[in-house]
Amino acid sequence: MSLPPPGLWRLLVPALIGWAVAAWAVTTPGTGRWIWIMSLALGCAAGLAAMRSLRSRKRNRAYRRGWGTQWSLIAVACATLVVLGSQIDTGEWRRADPAVVTAAEQSKQLEMRVTVVSFAADASKGFGDRFWVRATLHAGRGGIPVLLWLEGKADERWVPGATLELTGRPELLDAGSSAAYGVTVSDTSGARSVAPAKVSIAEHAGRVASALRLRLRDATLRIEGAELLPGFAVGDTSLVGEDLQDNMLESSLTHLTAVSGSNCALATSSVLWLSSMLGAGRRVRLLLAAVALTGFVFVVGPDPSVQRAAVMAAVVLISGYGGKRSHALPSLGVAILLLLAIDPWQALQPGFALSVVATGGILVAVPTLCGGLNRVLRIPRPLALPLAMALAAQIACGPFLLLLQPGLPVAGVLANVIAAPAAPLGTGIGLLAMLVLPVSEPLGMMLMQVGAVSARWVAATAEICAGLPMARWPWPEGWSGAALLTVVQAIPVLAWALHTGRLKWPWGARSTPRSPWHRSPSVPRGVRLGVAVLLCGASGVFLGPTLVAPLAQRASAPSDWAIVACDVGQGDAILLRDPRTSGSTILVDTGNEPELLQECLALFGVQRISLLVLTHDDADHIGALGVVIDRVDAALVSPPSVGNGDKSQSVDGRESRAVLQDLERAGVSYRVVGAGQTGEIGGGAWEVLSPQQNLIPASTNAASIVMRVDTGAISALLLGDTGEQEHRKLLANGDDLKVDVIKVAHHGSRDQDPRLVAAASAMIGLISVGEKNRYGHPTDAALGALRRAGTTALRTDQLGSIALSGKHGNIRAWSVRAPADVGGEQ
Repeated sequence: MSLPPPGLWRLLVPALIGWAVAAWAVTTPGTGRWIWIMSLALGCAAGLAAMRSLRSRKRNRAYRRGWGTQWSLIAVACATLVVLGSQIDTGEWRRADPAVVTAAEQSKQLEMRVTVVSFAADASKGFGDRFWVRATLHAGRGGIPVLLWLEGKADERWVPGATLELTGRPELLDAGSSAAYGVTVSDTSGARSVAPAKVSIAEHAGRVASALRLRLRDATLRIEGAELLPGFAVGDTSLVGEDLQDNMLESSLTHLTAVSGSNCALATSSVLWLSSMLGAGRRVRLLLAAVALTGFVFVVGPDPSVQRAAVMAAVVLISGYGGKRSHALPSLGVAILLLLAIDPWQALQPGFALSVVATGGILVAVPTLCGGLNRVLRIPRPLALPLAMALAAQIACGPFLLLLQPGLPVAGVLANVIAAPAAPLGTGIGLLAMLVLPVSEPLGMMLMQVGAVSARWVAATAEICAGLPMARWPWPEGWSGAALLTVVQAIPVLAWALHTGRLKWPWGARSTPRSPWHRSPSVPRGVRLGVAVLLCGASGVFLGPTLVAPLAQRASAPSDWAIVACDVGQGDAILLRDPRTSGSTILVDTGNEPELLQECLALFGVQRISLLVLTHDDADHIGALGVVIDRVDAALVSPPSVGNGDKSQSVDGRESRAVLQDLERAGVSYRVVGAGQTGEIGGGAWEVLSPQQNLIPASTNAASIVMRVDTGAISALLLGDTGEQEHRKLLANGDDLKVDVIKVAHHGSRDQDPRLVAAASAMIGLISVGEKNRYGHPTDAALGALRRAGTTALRTDQLGSIALSGKHGNIRAWSVRAPADVGGEQ
């Protein structure tokens, strides 16, 4: 195996050290100053020591050469830490602007001037029209990064480069956050508002870029199925609907609608190819590529992700897509240092980590993958290169993606391979159409029609791959799962290196002589045995959590369950049925995690939902409706409330809430229910206890449907997200509240009346709650009320999905994380 070129790691190692130090320092305010002071002192001391040592050993050239390499590494590392430490110190001083800090501490409104640096992102998720944008707040000490939260829908004012004067209430965010403050924008009266006082785009160049982006967005509205095109070209996803966003996320294609290094590389490589065809020299080609990259970044906008993408694209181009080993890794090191010097808070951003890891994977693996695709599968190089880049980036980012979303997106790998040819086409044509539209609208619209084909291609790929069975395979979560996946991916690479001789067998196995019918010496038996052991071990480790564990878990799950609390994170999803007539199932709420809900339904063998109960309109109770709506026979829905932002009646007298529109589009019959309504299903019976009919509750939580359900074996009281006031009304009504199981209200919040739990005198209290949620649920008060009532608390954050079987007085509990019967307080 050939040795790496000299100095290959000289820049990458200090860059990785600087990354780790910056990630720690930004979460520990006040350390930046000490980092640059100590690094400067250490660098000076190391320099003096090096000079003295070199003078004493002038004749030993080998020693001087080795010490020179070590010294250069120490010097670069110290210089890196000096720059990063000083940048962190300056950034913290700027973020601590007295006027902004005072307004945040006293929760006061502040008149401010901001410059938008990103496109608006939808933040509705069932909570009404809402969006957020990244911006720079112009304060006395300089620019401060902030997040603006606004009510309503974003319009043409909210584009990168727009300078706005507005009023808002700042809130201090965590020290390691990329934005220093979150600002709730309001008008002078304090009411939330989307209308800033003044809007201007000061620089003429900024107005031109904004006009180009807005024209592209307007043209997209006139073409059906082209919603993804602005995302391909400039990262504008404001036209992408929620269903398509969910499909893109599930199929791991969301990176295609964000400006990434591949977009920048496409823009510059196109210029390089065109200038080469015209006979331009090397220096001219590089100059034109640099101009094209600068122009692309200018048109797209000043978002940090765009800057990151541009720098990584430059790295890929300099290294020749990984073909120049002497340039690749040092260039990546320079890119990391440059980006961290611009903004050290990027060290903790997932996008930064994914960009670095994806670029590293492309630099290291693309030459080999591309050659293998071309040589073994006979794929032409123009197609093999983007496929190799997609595979390398997906494999390299796999462990990090586990930290953002659970499970292995197997369909995502397929989706990326299928979408690989379409995305660059959409990017190129979208950019070209944006530039042509102001000059010739007919020609620009013609280009848009062509680009829309690639947008539909990717949208169809996302929809099909997201709907594939077993699209996401189970895998351990967290850092342990990421480390395990890294090992599983590294073992086949190690086996390949040993088999091909790129890595020598450590026990010195020798190749056997070449046979007359073999072109090269055969692989030694010891090497073949070692490779087989490695591959079998990797296969076993991979199949354990993806196949063996799920099958064992499904086999151990009870088939006679009556009630299941699905683990859907911070949300509710409760299954009920009469075990004797298992064909009829009630689902109460859906949670807001489609993948987790689907896993629960599959685990307990639920194919059809006879009755769906949507207790209220909050996203953590109806957010995953889309994944089950096609298998629902009928639905019960809560009444409208003052707090859900809906108009109670439309023109024709029918309620116009979004959840009702979804049910109507799917052809699901539904009833808006209130207290006193009853029904039977599959041998069981249900009764609605709250809210009162013909009254409009003050909030969505107060509108929660409270039900008493008798499955035929176990009775349950389901409290939705009701609070203390609703609990008092239930107690005053005199209803029979005694049950076997109580679904604790509002994930175990503090807003409860403990007398209701005592009146239920249930054997088990189910708490559907997310692990390490930011609300502190369940509270000590809620757990104490259950304990005093003699009710055993079973929590989904500790046990996963929980299934209850048996009958009154003899209830058995089974859970995903503790398969044996569960007893006592958890």
